Amino acid sequence: MIRGTLKSMVALLAASAAMATTAQAGGFDRGGVNVDLLFSDKRIDTELSATYVSPQRKIKNVTRGSNEATQAAIAQQLAPVVGAAGPAATPAEIQAFIAAAPGNAAIVQGVQTAVIAGIVGGGGNPNPATSASIDVDSDFIVPRLGLKVGLTDDIACLGTYSEPFGAAADYGTGNAYSASTVAFSIDTRDLGLTCSYRFAGMELGVGQSYFRIIGGVSYQELDGFQSRQRFLDFFNLGQTAIAGTGVTNTSGLGTFSVSGDSVGYRLGAAFEIPDIAFRASLMYSSKYEYDLSGTQNNTGFGAAIPGTGIVPITMNTEIPQSLEFKIQSGIAPGTLAFAGVKWQQWSRLGIIPVNGGRSPVDGQPTSLSFDPVYRDGWTVTGGLGRQFNDSLSGSVALTWDRGTSTTTGSQTDTWTVSGGVAHEFSENAELRVGGAIGLLTSGSSVPATGGDAANNVTFNFGNDVIYALSGALKVRF
Repeated sequence: MIRGTLKSMVALLAASAAMATTAQAGGFDRGGVNVDLLFSDKRIDTELSATYVSPQRKIKNVTRGSNEATQAAIAQQLAPVVGAAGPAATPAEIQAFIAAAPGNAAIVQGVQTAVIAGIVGGGGNPNPATSASIDVDSDFIVPRLGLKVGLTDDIACLGTYSEPFGAAADYGTGNAYSASTVAFSIDTRDLGLTCSYRFAGMELGVGQSYFRIIGGVSYQELDGFQSRQRFLDFFNLGQTAIAGTGVTNTSGLGTFSVSGDSVGYRLGAAFEIPDIAFRASLMYSSKYEYDLSGTQNNTGFGAAIPGTGIVPITMNTEIPQSLEFKIQSGIAPGTLAFAGVKWQQWSRLGIIPVNGGRSPVDGQPTSLSFDPVYRDGWTVTGGLGRQFNDSLSGSVALTWDRGTSTTTGSQTDTWTVSGGVAHEFSENAELRVGGAIGLLTSGSSVPATGGDAANNVTFNFGNDVIYALSGALKVRF
């Protein structure tokens, strides 16, 4: 039978496919909640792994359009000119000033011209209208921890800790993207419990078959963060305080921080023939609905209106549902093939409003949103593995991921080749190492219709490279 020659390869191939998925899956997917350890034939099996991913994405020809921040900067500069009651001139105050004397219209026009000239690249402006290229720093690490316990020969449970979804990007300051985002991150932490019941099926010519039903639940936490500059910041940038306002932080950066938690579940089934290392599984994972709350911190914008320095905000979003099919089988002594298809409903994430935000200029409610404007994600993987001897196995996999970006963003189709080796030190310990390299395909981005006006930016990008390294230690009894 093939089974005797594939002791460690099944786990290795699963890890190789998971690493490729982690390296480049669309949306915020970093491999999801992986339950492959549940299929281990050991009574107790533990796994500790980490994957380091380094996308080398560069966006080019970044061009920023005019938006409400331009008008806010003009209104702020006109306030002392027109004798405004507040720190920013209102339209009524500007019109009254123009009507008061024949030459006042030219004065207003001069201020507007000066402000706009600064916005489109005037001296000292940290937010130019165009940037030739911006390196997007977005490296991240995905840890996983699992403990599988066989309660009986047919009942098993798996406890997991993972960080299954996330995003990271750092665009830097003083460029055409800074008014949209300087730094951005989404982090999740997932504590899961998944159990299965296996029962015998028919005795086939290639061995005894089994069916398995699977169910689990996860408690998940999510933290989101974003910082941005705005066009009007260059008037205060570098100051340590603004006299008469009580403002002592004029870093030129505003931040948004939110957090929340949610509970989701998963259901699945599998058909197995252990003697030929055959397994076909189908897993459904529910959505995680989040009611996020946090703060908009305007102190770096030099907010002078009482109550607008730090204001509470809320958001409602989700990590959408997914469905994944996997199949594997021994195809010859010492050789195993596998494949998988995953769908996730990332199209649920379109324009996501940020509720409660206020302008640091006039204290009025302001329209803010997070604008992924995704489409559904599809990930297809196939690969082969080979057991070289009783302790050493190797694998290779090819993965295609359909990018989730539509008209906005840089998540285009990705092709990834991954591979790894596993070395069994003994019946109870195994070390796995692997790597992946992928191609992030080219594309372009335009502002999302109906999205946040601060995101009024266009850019394009060429083919880029993504790298990943992975290591795992398994101890079993």
